[in-house]
Amino acid sequence: MIFLVMILGVCIGSFLLVVIERTHARESILYGRSNCPACKAQLRARDLIPILSFFLLKRSCRNCHTRISVEYPIVEFVTGMLFVFVFLIEKNWILFFRDVVFISYLIIIFLYDLKYKYILDRFTIPAICFAFMANLFVGNITPFSLLLGMIAVGGFFLVQFIVSKGTWVGGGDIRMGVLMGAMLGLSYGLLALFLAYVMGAFVGLILLQLKRVDRKTQIPFGTFLSIATIIVLFVGPQILHWYLGFFDR
Repeated sequence: MIFLVMILGVCIGSFLLVVIERTHARESILYGRSNCPACKAQLRARDLIPILSFFLLKRSCRNCHTRISVEYPIVEFVTGMLFVFVFLIEKNWILFFRDVVFISYLIIIFLYDLKYKYILDRFTIPAICFAFMANLFVGNITPFSLLLGMIAVGGFFLVQFIVSKGTWVGGGDIRMGVLMGAMLGLSYGLLALFLAYVMGAFVGLILLQLKRVDRKTQIPFGTFLSIATIIVLFVGPQILHWYLGFFDR
């Protein structure tokens, strides 16, 4: 069963990459054949096998021999592993379905912001609606916590947006904050927000030391928000218990 879940995750990862690229190119997600980004030649079915085709083609297009980005097998493999992790920790298929949809949206937001520096409403708004309704249905987070989480985390970015007149954060960050609250509730939403800032500061300092960025470089913060949300979704209670344990000593 684990192998089948892994295959499902790998295939979903491949589809998520299609969603990202076609959204950016303003092409239909549902219609049209996949093609090489370089030469535009239509890809054959045997060239579209997740992970496997990357190695069979020796990392290059069959037609123009342009190098294929390693992003494809990495995203497919990581998505598969995350699906397996969800399968191992969740208690029933309803929670499994909820969490893999959460992860799929977060991977899209992570990659799109990393590559194109935008958090699109076409991803966050449907994710917010799904997360809120799914958590209400599952019932493991109270409606009050969900609403407070959406207001608190989204409001945190809204205040920054107003104070800075949109120079510190964008509207996409506000919607991303609302999404985090809808997925995690108040306590864990704030925890994910804290983790995102810690990770962002840590990575930012490293990049500054390596002189890969300067103080004016735009950092795609949606990537850190997405990663932090996935982490808290999996091990939020353990992190919170570990953190609060320092105050009990």
